[in-house]
Amino acid sequence: MFSYLSKGNLAYIEDLLEDYQNNPNSVEPTWKSFFDGIQFGENLGSQNKVSVSDIDIQFEIKVIKLIQGYRSMAYLIADVDPLNRAAKTHPFLELSHFGLTESDLDRTTLVGSLMGIADLTLKEIISQLRLFYASTVAVEIEHIEDPKARDWVQNRVEQKALLQPLNSTERKHTLSKLAQAEQFEKFLQKRFVGQKRFSVEGCDVLTPMLDRLINKAATLGADEFVMGMAHRGRLNVLANIFQKDLPSIYAEFLGNLQADVTAGDGDVKYHKGHSLDVKALNGSDVHLSMAPNPSHLEAVNTVVMGMVRAKQKDKSDNDQNKTWSVLMHGDASFSGQGIVYETLNMSNLNGYTVGGTIHIIINNQVGFTTDPKDSRSTVNPTDVAKMLQVPIFRVNADDVEACMRTMDLAAEFRQTFKEDVIIELVGYRRYGHNEGDEPSFTQPLLYKKIKAHQTVLNLYSEKLLQNNTLNQSEYQSILDQLEEHYEDSLEQAKNNTYSANMDSFGKNWSDFSIVPQDNSFFKPVDTSVDQKELENIAKQIVTVPSQVKILSKLKRVFDDKMQMVDGNKPFDWGTAELMAYGSLIKQGHSVRLAGQDAKRGTFSHRHSVLFDSSTNDEFIPLNHIEDAQGDYEVLNSNLSEYGALGYEFGQSWSTPKKLCIWEAQFGDFVNGAQIIIDQFITSSAIKWQRYSGLVMYLPHGYEGQGPEHSSARIERFLQACAQHNIQVCNLTTPAQIFHVLRRQILRNFRIPLIIATPKSLLRHPEAVSSWSDLSEGSFQEFIDDPKVELKKKAKRVILCSGKIYYELKTERDNLGLDIAIIRTEQFYPFHENMLRDILAQYKKLREVVWCQEEPQNMGGYWFMQQFLPGVLPSNVKFSYAGRYAKASPSNGYMHLHNERQMQIVHQALGK
Repeated sequence: MFSYLSKGNLAYIEDLLEDYQNNPNSVEPTWKSFFDGIQFGENLGSQNKVSVSDIDIQFEIKVIKLIQGYRSMAYLIADVDPLNRAAKTHPFLELSHFGLTESDLDRTTLVGSLMGIADLTLKEIISQLRLFYASTVAVEIEHIEDPKARDWVQNRVEQKALLQPLNSTERKHTLSKLAQAEQFEKFLQKRFVGQKRFSVEGCDVLTPMLDRLINKAATLGADEFVMGMAHRGRLNVLANIFQKDLPSIYAEFLGNLQADVTAGDGDVKYHKGHSLDVKALNGSDVHLSMAPNPSHLEAVNTVVMGMVRAKQKDKSDNDQNKTWSVLMHGDASFSGQGIVYETLNMSNLNGYTVGGTIHIIINNQVGFTTDPKDSRSTVNPTDVAKMLQVPIFRVNADDVEACMRTMDLAAEFRQTFKEDVIIELVGYRRYGHNEGDEPSFTQPLLYKKIKAHQTVLNLYSEKLLQNNTLNQSEYQSILDQLEEHYEDSLEQAKNNTYSANMDSFGKNWSDFSIVPQDNSFFKPVDTSVDQKELENIAKQIVTVPSQVKILSKLKRVFDDKMQMVDGNKPFDWGTAELMAYGSLIKQGHSVRLAGQDAKRGTFSHRHSVLFDSSTNDEFIPLNHIEDAQGDYEVLNSNLSEYGALGYEFGQSWSTPKKLCIWEAQFGDFVNGAQIIIDQFITSSAIKWQRYSGLVMYLPHGYEGQGPEHSSARIERFLQACAQHNIQVCNLTTPAQIFHVLRRQILRNFRIPLIIATPKSLLRHPEAVSSWSDLSEGSFQEFIDDPKVELKKKAKRVILCSGKIYYELKTERDNLGLDIAIIRTEQFYPFHENMLRDILAQYKKLREVVWCQEEPQNMGGYWFMQQFLPGVLPSNVKFSYAGRYAKASPSNGYMHLHNERQMQIVHQALGK
């Protein structure tokens, strides 16, 4: 790192000194510090030209190397493992590595001034460096390239920020929180033997650390925290940080809960979230939110970030000072799960940054039954975080005050630089993965150490008793009061019933209700817009200001859109979509659309952002409709599905009045986000009574582009459909996207909307809509055949969904067949009555054919098989036309695709 130091000869140093004397800022900063600190003039007398011949330059350079080496590498020898307190060494920090020997230890060196101290021996300097960088807190900053951030941490550490003892009041408060953490776990262990609780014991200090963070951040201007964590320690945090009612927690262990089944099926106690308002120690009001999280340990990461970003924007927290995100991780999952990388990568992206996340890695030195050597290839679980220019602190979970000071420093760094901070809390896990597990089966030596190891509460209370911060009777009183409180709460839990359902409709959700589970779900929503008003919106959207210079090819696109607005052409999908956004924005709603190519649209159909061809500046017409309007935020996301979808889902949790949309580059790629779909989108309302209005755009359609560019896997969403949990649509007209988006926001309930969006239909000459379709129409779950005369003639009706409708229609008309084609625009919730009414109009109906372009084991066939028998008259035959069951969604060869596609059309038409 400091290769220039190898040139440490007298002539070279004298040249540097001469440059320094002429212009101090002309030399490298380390050398400037060297010359500043040594104060040559004072040491060598007042001379016009200072000579360095009387100084052992070689020795001083070696000491400089040693200081920089400790600053960069001392984390390798830090005393951070409570189960291994033996002194540590490393070859990179041996005296010999710097060309020094034992005989140099008593020599006085002048370069102590680099650390703000002077006239120390080498031995004393090493002692200081070990205290700063290799005590019970390790400081990892060698990967930080930003000199301001690196110097800030370095200066704070060398000013003993991590070494300052707490005052008496702070110590008593910290002990109280630590006692709450340990005694709560012990009470659960005593009263609910063998029940899973995933205790935090061994890293008990997490609870006072979170308390410290909240109070410290409150002094820095924070008023809201959104936290995400896995199951380990969650109950403790809910009880002692979030102040969740203890009887209700105990009732979950007792099974003494009364669940309202209309609100959902619930979840295990260590997955649930909670929120409340609290008072910080400085008297300020703080809101706390714990996001629910499934057993996919890191899945909540970007969900929390999305929630925080939405809250910041909602309260105009532009400096991102007020709302903080806090994520707690396990050591094995932090190093083992890819979503962690995606989360870190988002931290500084436009449209995703939240002003820094506090990451706390709870390192209990074993992942379920797996040793670190078998779960990661890196030395530390934090090594993946070195991709960011942020500090990594590693702290011994037995040193309570070091943990508190580390949290202080982390909070200050976050607020100063608006960057993430990583804290690895190194402790242990007192019991097995769960309290019914025997950890000695797989880690016998480790658990022999753990059983003999004192708890952190014992260690810290002894320290405070010895330094007279409190006496034994005061300490015993704390323990007795906690025990009494826990016993009283348990009696309440035994004698009462408690609701298992959380309040879902407070604050931003106060205008909403649960999703209807009956036919009232299909109550018509007025999504029409006065044509004059819509014309004004449309003109703003398609008008390119004269000062914005766009490519001639793009100008033709917007000239074409203006033709639509003027009534000379019907509307295409892209224009109708933008008009839906514009109409909602004009009503005061905001829209957020994110995806890998969302600004332009993967298929170049949207162009909601114009790039000036001479400056590359962005112009967004939707943000210039009128002065008082909602905001349109459109982002080209990072190349991510899992993390990116989780982020947008988090947005939708926090801001129900905003239209939140995530667009896949191709629908096929959504399988990369399957965990978010299964654990959050399709089930959060049922498990946690947490609702979402997220919209997913999944480009879908078989155009012969191969297995990864054809299918949005509609069948997977349909398999997850139950209890009115999601909506699954495959739309065929621009008017349908216009009305379904408006319906999504104008209803008084929220339910995720999955839309299989088109590709070839984006420019299909028949997939168009008129002014009246948009201004007067409404969303249709099924679209009947427009040929009215078929009501009296058709014996066969084809039911289909998506673009194959146009292929069927074209061939039917070419052949002159009396066959009706009905489009299924919304699979689920299935509007059975509407379809029944449509079919009843076909007086000669004898056969209904379900036609799809997807293989038989995919698409909508198996789903329609469940619903159609209850809709079709008994004398009507039901049959299938489509590809046979396949392992892969689509052919990889265009000619085979085209042949099979035409075969399907003819099969459906009976030809």
